[in-house]
Amino acid sequence: MANIVLDQLGFAYPGASEQTLLPLSVEIKDGEAFALLGASGAGKTTLLNLLSGLLVPTTGRILFDGVDVSAQSGSERNLAQVFQFPVLYESLTIADNLAFPLRARKAVNGFSAADIASRVTKIAGELEIENLLKRKPKTLSLFQKQLVAIGRALMRPDVSVVLLDEPLTAVEPRTKWQLRQSLKRLQEELGVTMIYVTHDQTEALTFADRVAVMADGKILQTASPQEVYEHPAHEFVGFFIGSPGMNFVAIDTAAPDPMYAASGVDKSAQRIGFRPEWARLESPSMNGPSSAVHWPARVTHCQILGTQDGLPVGITTLASEAGELKVRGAINMGVGDDIKVTVDRFVSFSDEQYIATHYAQSSTGQLANSVGDE
Repeated sequence: MANIVLDQLGFAYPGASEQTLLPLSVEIKDGEAFALLGASGAGKTTLLNLLSGLLVPTTGRILFDGVDVSAQSGSERNLAQVFQFPVLYESLTIADNLAFPLRARKAVNGFSAADIASRVTKIAGELEIENLLKRKPKTLSLFQKQLVAIGRALMRPDVSVVLLDEPLTAVEPRTKWQLRQSLKRLQEELGVTMIYVTHDQTEALTFADRVAVMADGKILQTASPQEVYEHPAHEFVGFFIGSPGMNFVAIDTAAPDPMYAASGVDKSAQRIGFRPEWARLESPSMNGPSSAVHWPARVTHCQILGTQDGLPVGITTLASEAGELKVRGAINMGVGDDIKVTVDRFVSFSDEQYIATHYAQSSTGQLANSVGDE
């Protein structure tokens, strides 16, 4: 396994007027499950190709366990890769497909036939595909083929890192969760360093120990799944993570609304953001204590996602003076109903950058807590 450091790593394609990957620095710890998450064009593939040795950095360095491997080939870096579509040898059995990486290096690393057979048995057992070993790839489902491709990438016990390039894209939705769980379990049991590239936030957040959110050739935030969800370092992270993403409301910097000031919002803040589940809907005539941060609104759409205690729950879309807002929770009103959107927790931003997380002050006058940038 390897501890990987990207030191001011940047890349520009020949003839390009701008860099595809702006200089970035990040450390991926030995044995870590790490995800690169971003939309198409974010720079994920370019970064993956730099890690795999297909591209040479324009600036900066790639360090594996402190050794600069920037100019080395993929084979010299001792890594393995899994692609969107499983690439298997159709003429070989599954057992022989798994064994191939070790047989190809038998003379170099001294693997015996017994060593290879033992490793095939171990990896097949971890992936629960022992019953497939005598079969040929053409008899397998796409899900089974991708399991074999993952197993082959893990065959070499001395592999430094496994790169996974959108490995679930071609897998049927109903089997994605199963494959992701198998991959996560295998990563934890073998302690192998894995870098998972995806545009799917569900895959990234449920697989990785840490997630790097990318956009426009930059890493905007690297943190745990919980941290990027609750404390987005950039407005794009708040928008991109979540389904739906954060609601954003502008603050008039020339004359900040007293309700924001009452909740301890820094004077430099330009916008606040809040998750749909951080808000609640109240009757406009409700007289009890309410958050200082609230707006009158009108229901424009209700999306039922399920039930809780026999009552419908989902996403309510509302029109308000603050713009369109989405609230997650119980649905007990209809389109056209007047309502009050009350926010108990939100994040403040300046120039799209995170400032602090706030807990809105109650109308009872009790002071709110505010958590600064960590």
